[in-house]
Amino acid sequence: MKRDMIYKELIQLDMEAADTDDFFNKMAAKLEELGFVKDSFVDAIKTREKNFPTALAVEPYPVAIPHADPEHILKPFIAPVRLKEPIKWCEMAANDVEHDVRFVFMLGFKRSDEHVELLQVLVANFQDEDLMKRLMEAKTKEEYMEAILSMEGL
Repeated sequence: MKRDMIYKELIQLDMEAADTDDFFNKMAAKLEELGFVKDSFVDAIKTREKNFPTALAVEPYPVAIPHADPEHILKPFIAPVRLKEPIKWCEMAANDVEHDVRFVFMLGFKRSDEHVELLQVLVANFQDEDLMKRLMEAKTKEEYMEAILSMEGL
């Protein structure tokens, strides 16, 4: 479905981030440098995340799926990140609930209607404990990419 949105150079393994703000600054800089987003992206994704948080309380590892509006995107992408240490992230539809997130799948769409199906596929797969274990144990970007591409429906 959206395999062509996954680029090895966007995979981040054991990324260090103090909090969501630090995470967004680092990822936005990388995405902008590689030509995936406009310079307006960092502020847009921070604002969207504040208003519509994206952490999912899935087990064994909570996951966040932040995304910004299409006008800030130059090239569609999925940027899969495994954080070195969990960071606090507000739960989707519950701003007052935080989760310790280790995995982030940052999404960039050129059209606003593209994201619903992909979000459904990702959420379903995040509940697969074997897949999440593979993502946690991957030693290389290649292993991480292989695990992602094994997702059902992707």
